[in-house]
Amino acid sequence: MTESPSSTPRARDPFLDNARGLLITMVVVGHTVESFRVLDQVIPDMVYTAIYSFHMAAFVAISGYLSRSYRNEPRQLKRVLSSIVAPYLIFQMVHEVAKHFLEGRNLELQLFLPAWTLWFLLALLVWRLLSPLLRSLRHPLLIAVAVAVIAPLDPDLDSTFSLGRIAGMLPFFVIGLISTPETLARIKAFRHRWLGGAIMVAALLCALLLREQVPASTFFLREAYDEDAPALFEMIVQLGALVTGVIGTFGLLLITPRGSSALSVLGTRSLTIYLLHPVLLLPIRYADHPPAWIHTWWFGVLLLPAAVVLTLLLGSAPVSRATRWVTDPPIGDLLIKDPAEDAGHGSGEHAAAESETTSARANRTTPHAPRAPRHTRR
Repeated sequence: MTESPSSTPRARDPFLDNARGLLITMVVVGHTVESFRVLDQVIPDMVYTAIYSFHMAAFVAISGYLSRSYRNEPRQLKRVLSSIVAPYLIFQMVHEVAKHFLEGRNLELQLFLPAWTLWFLLALLVWRLLSPLLRSLRHPLLIAVAVAVIAPLDPDLDSTFSLGRIAGMLPFFVIGLISTPETLARIKAFRHRWLGGAIMVAALLCALLLREQVPASTFFLREAYDEDAPALFEMIVQLGALVTGVIGTFGLLLITPRGSSALSVLGTRSLTIYLLHPVLLLPIRYADHPPAWIHTWWFGVLLLPAAVVLTLLLGSAPVSRATRWVTDPPIGDLLIKDPAEDAGHGSGEHAAAESETTSARANRTTPHAPRAPRHTRR
């Protein structure tokens, strides 16, 4: 959802922006269905489970692909602070204030327990900072899968600092990180694009037929394994969730438009949409007694296109411009030194050192003036 951390500006790829436009729409649909508590209805629950089986896997993989050039350079660190750290802190406080007024909770700042949707920003921060290390590994994907499968054996693994999802979704990030432009070009040139539609339909059918056996929480990848279930079984389920996410990501990329479209605009503003839509859903999410008509079948069906409309509104140019000061505050320039400053400071120190060295050499090589003879009295 954030921009590419490249140190040099490049033309945006409409293909990736289109993919992010599709994914952010799915995010808003899923969170809307969840907030209005209509998951007891067949159609909303089917759509919700199908979306969660792959949509965050795809988002994380795209984020990994866009992190290939990340080197912890000053310009990249500025973007990290402006587009990840600052929005996380701002909206973390917004969520806490909302809980205070809507639920009567004590007002406090939970820095290391991300509120609802903000886990992604915290996880992305860690993944991006680790990118140079991950790229230097001999077998990064194998190591990432091992971490995702073994880490949940720790019974204390939970949502604190997004550690559960950092470990569980690490393979998706690494897949994007080790992919190349040639890999993306092959996907774009894949002739049988109908296969992507077939994968999407299969996801919906599996979500419908396996509604009781495979809940959406299977794909959250955020916490320790169930202690009451055999560890081997839980590890196999974890691997199955990872494979499902990869297949769904491939299917989504196949159906993604190749050229510029309305989805491209949503993709460029996906971070704004991601940060703002939960704020609008918080009142209904924390409502103690929602209206009875929420649980009617027709409302559950109408809620899906309503969520799409909400995505379009939040992705509009006026909303993006009006909220940029909180969704992308330019604090990076204030906190990160410009390389030119270090260069100038270093050159000044170097010049001073050279001057001192030259002066010292001159003192050693210049002959002393002869002293005048002293006159002694006889």
